Amino acid sequence: MDTSTEDPVDLTMTAEVYGVLREHAWIGQVGADHDLDADLFGPAVKRAAAYGWSSTRFSAGAELGGQRWGHADAGGDWSQDGRVRQLAWLTVYPATDLREQHLPVLPLTRVMVDSLGRVGELAFTGLTVRVPMRLAPDTRFDLRELVVQRGHGQLRAEHVEHVEHRAGARDRTAFVCALPEWTPDAAAWLAEVFIDALRAVGVRDTAEIALVRNSRTPPHTAGVTAP
Repeated sequence: MDTSTEDPVDLTMTAEVYGVLREHAWIGQVGADHDLDADLFGPAVKRAAAYGWSSTRFSAGAELGGQRWGHADAGGDWSQDGRVRQLAWLTVYPATDLREQHLPVLPLTRVMVDSLGRVGELAFTGLTVRVPMRLAPDTRFDLRELVVQRGHGQLRAEHVEHVEHRAGARDRTAFVCALPEWTPDAAAWLAEVFIDALRAVGVRDTAEIALVRNSRTPPHTAGVTAP
């Protein structure tokens, strides 16, 4: 895909994980004793490199082959007050020279969830992604197991989740959807379904997709564990 005439700032992608984080009882002391990372950026960069998705090596000849994204920024609110917080966010520059690669919704989500799992126990409540739709390839074949059908703006089934797409201040569409599980991986997969649906109808600008667990759905621990 030729993006040589595009402003690279317009091609950034951001993913955000929301929920409640209960820090491990030992994390503060171990962090002080061993100078461990006290924010999201460090562990996120290390996990991205370990998975082979990205790297912060910039010297000539040291670049990571097949890199999925370049890091821009990261952060998160780990306040220990039991309230839902924006626990993690990553802003990246998705690669434009890897043919037919999905936008890295699941990899970014996995990097953040893994990093949070080193800090404590995550009760996951939501995922938001802002994606440059002009970079979205046709992923219908990979996502064919789920068919999204529009009926009066809503999708209804047994496990109810809320999905919202916003392409502008006045362009917002909400859906009620079904998932057999409520986990970060499942939310990332559903976000990809909506990205492909937007691509199919010709959306080319940056789109925001927010997936939020309905308050009637019981909370589900994300299932992340420390290695």
